[in-house]
Amino acid sequence: MSELRKMQEDEVKKALSDTVSELAILRHKASTGSLDNPAKIKQLRKNKARILTFMNEKKK
Repeated sequence: MSELRKMQEDEVKKALSDTVSELAILRHKASTGSLDNPAKIKQLRKNKARILTFMNEKKK
């Protein structure tokens, strides 16, 4: 969260889009059975939630 607070708004949005796209790629790899580290999906889901939480706090 401290890293997110240091970022500009456009950087936070870019981090969110990067996380979502990487998550989609990993989910596809998981469905085909070629995923090396399945724990990475859980980590990305948590990062996505953190970013969205930060963005919602910022709106208020």
